[in-house]
Amino acid sequence: MKIDTAVILAAGRGSRLKEVTAARSKALAPIAGKPIIGWVIDSLQAAGISHFIVVGAPHDSELRELCATTPSTTWIAQSKPLGSADALRGVEALVPTRFLVCACDSIIPSQDIAALIEKHSTDSSATLSVIEVAPETSLGARSVVTMKGDLITTIIEKPAPEERLSNLSSLPLYILTHEIFQEISSLTLSTRGEYELPEAFRELLRKGRIVKGVRATERFDLTDKNDLLALNERFLLEISPTIQAHPSVTIPLTTTLIGPVLIEEGVTIGASTTLGPFVYLERGASVSDHIRLSRTIVLRGASASTDCDGAVVA
Repeated sequence: MKIDTAVILAAGRGSRLKEVTAARSKALAPIAGKPIIGWVIDSLQAAGISHFIVVGAPHDSELRELCATTPSTTWIAQSKPLGSADALRGVEALVPTRFLVCACDSIIPSQDIAALIEKHSTDSSATLSVIEVAPETSLGARSVVTMKGDLITTIIEKPAPEERLSNLSSLPLYILTHEIFQEISSLTLSTRGEYELPEAFRELLRKGRIVKGVRATERFDLTDKNDLLALNERFLLEISPTIQAHPSVTIPLTTTLIGPVLIEEGVTIGASTTLGPFVYLERGASVSDHIRLSRTIVLRGASASTDCDGAVVA
């Protein structure tokens, strides 16, 4: 099955990432030298996706400008934050008969995306990525699914403990067909005041349509500060060489760098500092004299003036 177009849902602000999203949207949260949506696109491209439609908030000019400079990428606005299904209303005329949908804040390995594409079939109305979670793991806003073979039989959104019929959780990664737009058009607002895709999937099941599930091996979600730090650690390990500084940055002779460390343009570093491991200094950040940073992100334009371990400095 050939799938070459992805819709990336990116209108969320990220209320639990206030250090970052006070000045930018969640899609632009910085991870090891690029916004998280950049890592999402990288993974999609590695799985064979070549065209991208990013659905963002109308006021998000920075995301719109990023999309304008990203090849084969179209930006459209979701006028109001009315949920994932509402976000798809504006893409019907832009997508082929079968297309992929994902979220900007969940990085799923390219091999899992490729497996989803491979197992989608022409008789499927939708194919969902699912992952097994430990019984004690909180699902947050995720849905639980039950399966028989490779067919999804039940979808329960945000189940109460007694409604948790399996340990399979649906991920924000789907292959859909134009049939989904008919289901979206008949949705009503949920109790959260949103039009939600899981309800459209349930309607497909009620009509006897084929909805498949394909198991993923892992995913990297961004919800809060701890996730941001963990993602930076994970992806800083991929940079080579392990210590990188923009040529414009002066590193004092008395400063010690312990990789992985990534330092962007316009950063100012004080004397006798120790940076690393797992330190990312965004452009225009500054670090005072005589301090140590480890497992820390200093956001663009921010200043670190005390020792930090496991911090996001805004």
